[in-house]
Formats: sequence, C-alpha cells, structure tokens
Amino acid sequence: MMQESLRATHGPLPRTRTLAAVAVASLCLAALATAAHAWTRHRARVPASTAQMDAALDARGVAWIWPASNGPTAARAPHYRQAAVLVETLRIGANDVERLPRIQPLVLPGGVAVMPVVHVEAAGDAPDALSDEQASAIVAAFRRHVADASAGAGAVQLDFEAPRRERASYQALVARIKSALPPELRLSVTALAHWCTESDWLDHLPVDEVVPMLYRLGPRAAHWQSLWLDDGSALAARCRGPAIGFSTREPPPASLLARTPRPYWFDESAWSNASYRNPPIAP
Repeated sequence: MMQESLRATHGPLPRTRTLAAVAVASLCLAALATAAHAWTRHRARVPASTAQMDAALDARGVAWIWPASNGPTAARAPHYRQAAVLVETLRIGANDVERLPRIQPLVLPGGVAVMPVVHVEAAGDAPDALSDEQASAIVAAFRRHVADASAGAGAVQLDFEAPRRERASYQALVARIKSALPPELRLSVTALAHWCTESDWLDHLPVDEVVPMLYRLGPRAAHWQSLWLDDGSALAARCRGPAIGFSTREPPPASLLARTPRPYWFDESAWSNASYRNPPIAP
C-alpha cells in the first residue's frame, strides 16, 4: 500500500531506488538468518546439566572405572547399570611386555554389568610393530577375562592409544584379539577424536563398537565437538555409531548427549570411594 501511494503522488519509483530497497531487504534477511543460525549453534553447545548426565547414565550409559577407582560414591551409585572396568594394563617396551594388574578393590552396586577393559600403552622405546610375543601377551590378557565378560556385559574393550607409527600393528592386533574371542562376545575399542578424521581406517576394524573419546581436547574442544554436532560427513562411519565417550568434568553439549544412545562416562573421582584420597587422573 505504501508503494502504491508513492506511485500515485510522485509517479513510478526510479529503478535504482527499487533495487536499493530490495538490496537492503535482502541484507536484513541475511542478517536475521545468520543471527538465527548462530543462536541455534549456541543453543546446541549449551552443556548438559548434572541431571541430564545422570539421567543418560542411568538409562543407557556406561561408567568407565579406571584403576584408581575402587567403587562409586554414594551420590552416583544409582546412576549406572554398566561399568567398563580397567582390569589390567600392559606396557609395551622394546622387547617385552610389563603386566600391571588392577590393585584397588572394586565394589559395585548389585545388578551392574561389567565389561572388562584391557589398557595397552607404548613406552618410549616401543617398536613400530608388536612382536609375536607381545601381541600374544595382549591376546592372553583378553582371554583371562572372557568368563567375567560373558557373565557381565557380554563384551570386552581394548583401550590402546597407539601412536601413528604403530597403526598397522594396531590393526593386526585388533583382528587377532577378535579371532581369539568367542563369537558371541563383542569387542569394543576406544578411539582418539582425531583418529575419526584420518581416512576410513577405523571402518575396517573387525570390532563391534568404536568409542570416540570427546574429552581432554584442549583449546579446540568446540571444533571437535562440532564435527559430531554437524552432519558427521567429516568422520569415519564407525565414529558416527551409538557410542561416544564423555567426561563428567567436561559436560558435552546437551544436544549431542541427547542423540548419543550409548554414552560412556569418565570421571576418576566420581567413581571413587570417598575414603580413597586424592585419586590420580588416569590417561
């Protein structure tokens, strides 16, 4: 109506003024769209609350219980039904394997299903490729916990942050572990976040679950989380599965937690008995 009135009073609007008005309107719409998109992304990154984390842990989550943990605090005890318990550590040296069994006693609430976790770490002098003896020692560790896994969560987990130089050896090790397990026992592996962006090598592992670890990501934490918050096209397919590892000390975005069917939770102090003072933070 306003434009018609202007035409009646002053004649047709000059084309340059019309184009300018359209341009201004387009810029306003673009600015509104950008602001809306920014607000949406901001809301997507709102961290989950303690109540949301507890609800997710109670309903579908898994508590990672590392060697320094000897049981849950009373406040958190009701909030998990599965526990991935690190049962032993194997340290790979130049020519040997040092076995470090679990020392802390473990007390879990009744009804919690246990998934044994074998942690493997490479010493500074570790070879680029595991020797047959070293690989056999790691496989033997998994065999030691088959009975507990079968009676518990029906799965075992390998936690091995293998250096890039050991990647081929890591892939061969995973295949060897899988072939040594009973067919009905599932094999889970943890994965560093950056592994998920380094081609599709994780997609070819003979495992039942890959658990990307989205915590302790440093100053680029928001960048790494955005890869999972967005369409996931930059990630290996296996990293877009139902499992993601979080830390209760670094709450994930609420929207990411909401669409993670199987969250793993790391918090060395929360899973420790209050009588065990100053529990160290495991890697």
